[in-house]
Parts: sequence; structure tokens; C-alpha cells
Amino acid sequence: MARGRRAVLGAMAGAPLAARAASLPVMPVAITMGTGQPGGGFSVYGQAWGQLAQKAARISVSYRASGGSAANILLVEQHAAQLGLAVLAVAEQAWMGQGAWTSGVKLQGFRALFPVFGASLQIFAPARSGLRRLRDLDGKRIGVGPAGGAGAVLAAAALTATGVRPQLAIDGLYHEQIELLQKGRIDACAFFGVTPLPAVRAAAASGGYNLIGFERGEIAAARRALPGIGPTVIGRDALPHLSAAVATIGSEAIAIGAANLPEGLAHAVTRAALIHRAALLRTLPGSGPARLDAGWIDRSSPVPFHPGAAAALREAGLAVPDALVRG
Repeated sequence: MARGRRAVLGAMAGAPLAARAASLPVMPVAITMGTGQPGGGFSVYGQAWGQLAQKAARISVSYRASGGSAANILLVEQHAAQLGLAVLAVAEQAWMGQGAWTSGVKLQGFRALFPVFGASLQIFAPARSGLRRLRDLDGKRIGVGPAGGAGAVLAAAALTATGVRPQLAIDGLYHEQIELLQKGRIDACAFFGVTPLPAVRAAAASGGYNLIGFERGEIAAARRALPGIGPTVIGRDALPHLSAAVATIGSEAIAIGAANLPEGLAHAVTRAALIHRAALLRTLPGSGPARLDAGWIDRSSPVPFHPGAAAALREAGLAVPDALVRG
């Protein structure tokens, strides 16, 4: 608005309009990114990506520290954010209108931009509690991470699919729930995010915790109940004091953008993330390989890619089927 007023005043003063307009500074586009809460991967990765996006696309990025995946999708749907981060399994629920959090409404105002990192369900309990297997969690009080996050959406559903019914699944900030766990007010935490979540790694550093994994049949049951979920492994070196690798379930974390995001902007922010993928992943130790292999895309996912992002992915040598690109 200020630029328009200055141009009109210049013309009224008799100055050539083109020359006056050319002398005016180009104001950056201001956009908002939905990230996550401290202790999770989205809060760290999102700001690092946002700094790159600002330079690549000449935009100004502000951040919303939301609960995570579901909250970020809702922010984009409500036009309160233009960029965000989400776990693919939650994005699939949004697109199909599945999961209690969608109330049956198909949320399709967002598009996938690029893969971020592998995310997993990390369930842990104090060693003194004797909780070592999923079935031990039946009837227990479980902390599932921030409201609107992937853990709050997926953890209880995954447990229920295996026949485990917690007495209570409560949401809250990562550090607050770990404190409740230490005080014995909840029995275990089930957080879903980058492997390992910074909050989980910090808790594990002190020792005294059991990381609870899934057996093969439990993984199969969770996959049947939750599209977008697959098997994954938390490596022995992922967490301090971990004596062996632990099998669990996981899903790819992806960057998302509003469907009406200009193609040039979607292209620029995606290209910046791909070029600097290794540096971005270094902000989250243990988050996976910097290079994407040929099978990086889940072709069965209903979530489409933004055309601008698809162009950047193809330029980077990654195949994106035309059927998965939608403006």
C-alpha cells in the first residue's frame, strides 16, 4: 500500500512514473510457516529451512510454534500459514477426511513440497516401572506429545490397533510430559517425530529408561489401521544407553505448502531445501541419509505435490509421476 501511494504522489508531482517506480525498494513477501514445539524436530528444522527460503525466494518468513502435523495442516487450511511441516500419515488422514481430528471433513487446501526426514513412534518408560512391551501399556497413562502433533493423532490409534488400550492418553508439551513421567504421574510417553526426537534424546542421556518396540504382528496391525504407516528401526546408536536396535512404526515427514502458493515461490523454497538437504539434516543428528534414493516417493499416497515443488524435484533428478501433481 505504501508503494502505491508513493507512485501516485510521484506521478502527481510530474515525475515519470516508470522512473519513480523503478527507484522504489521491492518489499519481500511475508509468509508464515507452521512448525512445532521445542523438543521436537519441526521446531529446529523449520527455522533452518525458513532461513534458506528467505534468501532463495526473497521472502520474509515468520513462524507459528504449533502442536505439529495436524495443527500445521489446519493452519494452512485456514489461511493462517502458507508453509508447514507434517507427517505423511497425518497428511493422508487430512486429505481423506479420516481420523477423529478431521471430523470427517476432507482437508485438501495443502500440497506436498518435498520429503524432510523419517519420523518414528518412540515409546519409553522408566526402567523401574517394568514396562518393556506394548502389551504392558494396556490400562496405563500415556503422554502423546503436543496437541495437534503426530503423536497425539497417531500414537493411541496405533496402540489400540494392536489391542492395547491405554487408560488415558493425554497431550502436552514434550518437556512437561517427560517431567510428569519422572514424577510418576504418567506411566509412559509415546512421541512421534524425527528419530530421535531432541526431547527423547535429552531424557535418555540420564539413563533409566526402556525404549518399547513393536513385534512383527503389532506392526502389521498398526499398518492396517493407519495408512501411511510403515515399519522402521531405531538404531542402537540413536539414543544414549540403548543396548540394541528397536523395531517400531514410522512415516515420512514432509514439507507442505498452500495449494495457491505461487509456483515460483514453491519452486524456490523446495529447491533451496534440496540443495542444502545435508546441512538441514545436520541440525537434527540421526535424522537419516542426506541423499534420497529412487524409491523416495510413496506412490500410494493420495497427497498430491505442488506443481512448483514437482518441477524443483525433477530438476534434482527425482521422479514425480504426473498423476501426483496437482495445482
